[in-house]
Amino acid sequence: MVTIYDEQDIRMSYWLKKGNMQHLWQSVCKSMKDYNESSRHVAIREILEEIELEVILRDLQYLFNNSEYNYDVYKLKVYSQTKLNYTKLTK
Repeated sequence: MVTIYDEQDIRMSYWLKKGNMQHLWQSVCKSMKDYNESSRHVAIREILEEIELEVILRDLQYLFNNSEYNYDVYKLKVYSQTKLNYTKLTK
């Protein structure tokens, strides 16, 4: 999971799809498809795919591992002027 923020706000994905997750906010996240791929690389790939933002590896900061669900949590600071494509009508 990645929380993207700037100096004023937290930026998160907002899903409009119908069903259980409709109108809920969520951070960019995805499970690892390839076991040889690190969670950091998965996060960078998903950020690019989901919100069309290219991330430099050193800018993604590891926070902790959620041991209950076994996923890593990262944070990424962006400039307030950074445009993110973070609203999607369907998944």
